[in-house]
Amino acid sequence: MNLDDLHLALVIAEEGGLTGASGRLGITPGTLSKAVTRLERTTKVKLFERMPRGMRPTEFGNAFLKRAQRIDLDASDLYAELRDLRQTRTGLLRCGIGHGVPHRWVQAMAVSLIERGVNLDLSGGMTDSLTRAVAAGELEFALIGLRRAPEGSFSWETLIDDPMIPMAPATHPLAKAKGEVSWAGMAQAHWIVMARGTSTRTEFDTNFQAHGLEPPEPVLTSRSSQREVMLMHSLNALMLVPHSVLREGQLREQLAIIKPEGGWKSSRRLGIIRRNGGYLSPAATRAIETLKDSLQER
Repeated sequence: MNLDDLHLALVIAEEGGLTGASGRLGITPGTLSKAVTRLERTTKVKLFERMPRGMRPTEFGNAFLKRAQRIDLDASDLYAELRDLRQTRTGLLRCGIGHGVPHRWVQAMAVSLIERGVNLDLSGGMTDSLTRAVAAGELEFALIGLRRAPEGSFSWETLIDDPMIPMAPATHPLAKAKGEVSWAGMAQAHWIVMARGTSTRTEFDTNFQAHGLEPPEPVLTSRSSQREVMLMHSLNALMLVPHSVLREGQLREQLAIIKPEGGWKSSRRLGIIRRNGGYLSPAATRAIETLKDSLQER
């Protein structure tokens, strides 16, 4: 059984047919069709149902592709490890940096690796999208913030506690309040909140529900647009900000911490997520070591 054929079958399933897979891979539909035929001849079952518009896996195909995905990831790891050994260099590192990670840590990692001849492919985004990318083998690891260790076939290493803190523009009425503010007042405020399905959104909802309140509907939902601070000022809105980010001087001058009655409960931790058993290149190992050193010096 050809490993390349396995990979092509997975892409066909993801794209829903030969046309989409052809555009993604730059391979002719005829070549892709022959790959499926070879696999079906080898397995002696029909893997795909041909439809007027596209293809979809059969019952046999779904079972086959589930196993094939694991093999494809292992093959990618194998090729990457052999490449590094053959070329005696660290090559290209693909890793993810989650929303709310201070720039100074990313800068230290990038400079350290590039000085050693490593090319970097950095992906930003929310915890959910980066976790999916790690699971799919698109990233070797990601530095993200989570409330609890991830489920599934992941390795998780906590680096620091990094709780979320409610903050507002320094001119906001709640920022000027003396002492703690009421949860009712918090619920009536404008909020910028991360999208549903993220760890931050879950924490946001949980805190209000713990005080018998419906979580307020955010005036703006974000997926890491990198414009949140500007929008906080424009909308005079509150937002949850990681504790580690408070050390960025500019933010401390622009924003004020909001202290609700009894405090805001946050168990967010910043850590490294990667695939269990996945290949970790010398570049990735070096990157993680640099990140740990930076965090210890914070």
